[in-house]
Amino acid sequence: MSNTSQNTPGNTPQIPPKVGIDRITFATPNCYLSMKDLAIARGIDPNKFTIGIGQSQQAVPPNHQDIVTLGAQAALPLMPYIDSNRLKMVIVGTESGVDASKSSALYIHKLLNLSAWVRCVEVKEACYGGTAALMMARDYVLVHPGAQVLVIAADIARYGVGTPGEVTQGAGAVAMLVSENPRVLQINDDSVVKSAEIQDFWRPVYQSTALARGKFSTEQYIRMFCDVWQRYSAENACNFNDFEAICFHLPYTKMGLKALRAGLEENSGAPHSCDGAPTTDDTRERLLARYQDSTQYSRRIGNIYTGSLYLGLISLLDYDYFRNSCDSSESACDLSSATHSNESPTRPSPLLPGQKIGLFSYGSGAVAEFFSATLVPGWRSALFSNQHIKTLNNRTQLTVSQYEEMFNSAAPYSPQDFVSSQKNRSGARFVLDSIKSQERNYRSI
Repeated sequence: MSNTSQNTPGNTPQIPPKVGIDRITFATPNCYLSMKDLAIARGIDPNKFTIGIGQSQQAVPPNHQDIVTLGAQAALPLMPYIDSNRLKMVIVGTESGVDASKSSALYIHKLLNLSAWVRCVEVKEACYGGTAALMMARDYVLVHPGAQVLVIAADIARYGVGTPGEVTQGAGAVAMLVSENPRVLQINDDSVVKSAEIQDFWRPVYQSTALARGKFSTEQYIRMFCDVWQRYSAENACNFNDFEAICFHLPYTKMGLKALRAGLEENSGAPHSCDGAPTTDDTRERLLARYQDSTQYSRRIGNIYTGSLYLGLISLLDYDYFRNSCDSSESACDLSSATHSNESPTRPSPLLPGQKIGLFSYGSGAVAEFFSATLVPGWRSALFSNQHIKTLNNRTQLTVSQYEEMFNSAAPYSPQDFVSSQKNRSGARFVLDSIKSQERNYRSI
């Protein structure tokens, strides 16, 4: 991407339009499992899950929910802001595709009754797919003034009952409407991307659960963050002091913290440290406090692969809203569920228009990207904060045995017919009813 101004035939410089996220929201299943309950059932100290991994709850999808239904549900609140004459693309980033050929975007397109005159595609590169979709959307709008693009990052993270990765499962979708003159964030033209063929995580097409080298993958995540951060800071002549907050891809909430600590490490000879300008104490406290805000939703939902970075972004913005904007008498504004650790006791000041937020995206295999976005005036008025917290607070808690039954009842990767359960449909607007003769049948409810 180029940040140079274009010239018109009259040789008058043309300033590129501001493009970014106009609206952003998420959806998650209406059932969850307590990580304390899971730890006890597995004979593990609960602190290993709640403190060591940093997860409190995990979204569990009933078998009538998949990336199509979750993606459509996430996009539903954006419908009043979509102009059928301006919407030109629907892009789904996912590593949980329901078909090796047909795009999940087409199923979502039908469920939402969108205009036929749009391009529907699905993109894949592990957890990086949502960022790839967002950048495609940004570039499209830059060269097609007035256009809107609907970006959906949807995934269900499955590792298996009783496996080491069980604590890092989850399910959900993030939907973003990308346009000119965005109401939330302008995406800046400053990204740095690195790709490398690394065998840290993969999922063969014939199975629904992932294969991973956990410790190795964590090491690659940190190394890729340091690499792209070093290049980004050099190319953009900046350092951590220039950012109000940094959001990370969050397979679990402590993962991003490990990379942030590496980046903030002032001693360049320390393990995993990133070279760069010294970071002030104020910056360190601010970034650590903002990081805790960005992890609140992931702590309660778990890993949603392509959507995890953007769920963190929503959490960052919503918790600023809860702290600074809403009436404390509203139950939706109750911050009692916040779990700020003692990593930083700082209470963040309000986020302000013009402040820059860094975003680190990582997809195993591997692709990493660091870019920034700038808050625009009036951004709080474009959020769905109260709806988000109500969605989480109104879910049904499962026992471990109920979770195991639900996990094992998922639609199989096989040619057999399948009929989904009628249970736990409360709050769901879209469901996978059945798979008959290898055709998926979705409907609105």
